[in-house]
Amino acid sequence: MRPASLAFSSLVVAALATPALADTTVYTSAASFLPQVAVGYYSENFDGLSELPPSFASGGFSYSISTTGGGYASGDYVGTSFPEQALTISFTSGNVTAIGANFFATNIGDEFLPLAVTVSLSDGTVRSFTPASVSDSFLGFVSDAPIASLTLSMTASNSPLFPYAALDNLTVGVSAVPEPASAALLALGATGLWLARRRKA
Repeated sequence: MRPASLAFSSLVVAALATPALADTTVYTSAASFLPQVAVGYYSENFDGLSELPPSFASGGFSYSISTTGGGYASGDYVGTSFPEQALTISFTSGNVTAIGANFFATNIGDEFLPLAVTVSLSDGTVRSFTPASVSDSFLGFVSDAPIASLTLSMTASNSPLFPYAALDNLTVGVSAVPEPASAALLALGATGLWLARRRKA
C-alpha cells in the first residue's frame, strides 16, 4: 500500500473508532424545530384518547409513555394521573434523534397552569422553563445521537394547586443534519477522491 493510501486508510479507521459525545440543540418553537427534522417524522396530538395506550408507533418510530400510578388521557393531551409526578417517554424504536412537543402543567380540571416544568433527556440535556400558555410551551430537541428517553417533571414549587405534568403535539423523528461521524466520512471520501485525481494528474 502506498503512503498516501495508508494515511487515508488510517484516517478512516480513526474516524470510525473515535466515540462522539452527544450534542443536542434546543428549539423553543415548532417553526424553528420542524425544519431540522428529516421528512417522515411521526406526530401525535393525542386527540380523542380516553385512556393511555401501552405504546405508540408509526413510520418506523415507536415509544411508550409511563408514569407512577398510570397515565391520563384527556381527549386533547396526555399527562399524569397524580399531581407532581414525572412523565417518561421511552423511545423503543432506538432511532429517535429529534423530539418536540408542548410541555406544560394543568390542574385537576384540565386547565393550564403557568408553572415551571423540567424536560430531561437521557443524554443529560435538561431544560426548565415556565410557559405562559399552551401555545408557548413548545420545546424541540435535535441530537447527533439516539435519544433513549425523555422525562417531564414539575420543578419544586410548593404550589397549593396540585399541578399535573402534561404533554401534547409530540413529534419524533431523526435529525435532517448528518451525524458528525457521517459528515467526517463524507469529508474523508472527498479527500480520497481529490488525492486519487491528483495522482493521475
